Amino acid sequence: MSDVLLKNSDVEIRELGTAKDGEIRFDITKLNASNFKRMVQYYDSISISPVEYLLTGTLAALSGAIGKSVYFPITSSMKVYLNIWAVLIGRSTIMRKTTALNLVTEDLQRIHTKNYNRYLRALEEYENMSKEEKKKAVKPKRSYFLFPSDSTVESLAQILSESKRGLLLHSEFGSFLQQLNRGYSGDAKQFLTNLYDNPLSYEISRTTRENTILVRPFISILGASTIDWVRENSTDVDLRSGFFARFLYAIRNVPDKEFIPLLKLKSLTKRSEFYFDIRSVYEHLIDLNETELEITEEASELHINYDIQSFKELLNSENDNELSFKARLLIYCLKFAGIIALTEGRSIVTLSDMQDAIHITNYYKLTVEQLLNNELTKDEFARKEENILRKLKLKGGKISRTNLLNSVPYKAKELDEILGNLIEKEKIQEIKERVEGGKSTRFYLLIK
Repeated sequence: MSDVLLKNSDVEIRELGTAKDGEIRFDITKLNASNFKRMVQYYDSISISPVEYLLTGTLAALSGAIGKSVYFPITSSMKVYLNIWAVLIGRSTIMRKTTALNLVTEDLQRIHTKNYNRYLRALEEYENMSKEEKKKAVKPKRSYFLFPSDSTVESLAQILSESKRGLLLHSEFGSFLQQLNRGYSGDAKQFLTNLYDNPLSYEISRTTRENTILVRPFISILGASTIDWVRENSTDVDLRSGFFARFLYAIRNVPDKEFIPLLKLKSLTKRSEFYFDIRSVYEHLIDLNETELEITEEASELHINYDIQSFKELLNSENDNELSFKARLLIYCLKFAGIIALTEGRSIVTLSDMQDAIHITNYYKLTVEQLLNNELTKDEFARKEENILRKLKLKGGKISRTNLLNSVPYKAKELDEILGNLIEKEKIQEIKERVEGGKSTRFYLLIK
């Protein structure tokens, strides 16, 4: 993977490249020392999920804890809040998307459960009061750190109208959107799209009772999906300027970390050399009161230069679909810097925070290009070819036709067509070898 250093006002900006196998990998060691870096390194040391999933999930989980009390005051009418919307994309089961989701949200789940139990105790005390006591008391209201993953637009809107923070987590993002559409005449994607920029006020019309008014609604989203679901559920409008353009994408197709047996996870967690007290970071973030983030002069100059450079790239882009995706990454860059600073206990974004934010943003630029120019444009036959190549890599670059046929869901005729095409492209070669019993067997070798 290439690693190019670009000079910008005497500041080094680290630019990522794409590996030979087409996978876009993020090198966490290239970040400056920070609590954020320590968090991701610790997660990475105790999980077989790709670090790209852990990076993305950590950003979303932290933003859910921070909520709408913290923002960048850009102008008198524009504030940038730190909400993060992200989807982990990869093949089912082997890429460990759900494992990553559970790990990075563990502390948020703990806080959420603790808060809910406190609410239940307060509610019980209230219900046991006399009528006279209730007149003087305030009925407890539940607050959320994790929003319900099974809800309608109407019920979610009611929760958001009273919430200061929160993360919507769903391991099957496609089914979540389908659930959200139940019982509401509007489009769930359009509803969420309208909330993304934290509007000053947003009103939900109801037919049976009073309308719900959301004031600076805040919601962070972290989901997992397969590329097939994104392909089947994205329209041209979604790709150009709508719902999907508001998300960060972490895309991995090939597992490359050493497998950790289930029963070894506990001992590994205890002895990790990268152990970090993540709980204390979350405890600090959920206690934040209204905070206006500031940016040092050096950090501001770096982002301004990066903003100008990125805008020039957008003007020269020949892919219109990339425009809406990449334009939003400039705002995300500020959000990353703010989150990194807050994990240090600071409300001032420094040069190192912005350097790391730009490094992270460049990673998501590459995943946008991969999503729009590769993943979404592949036809079914191309995906099957890639599946065959992955099988060969997992087998050390050599596999017999019999074993291959037993490991893929394709009939013999279809498999031979795929293999023939890969041979023509000089991706693989066919050889014949005699095996036990003297029979001649066809093998396929990966051409490196």
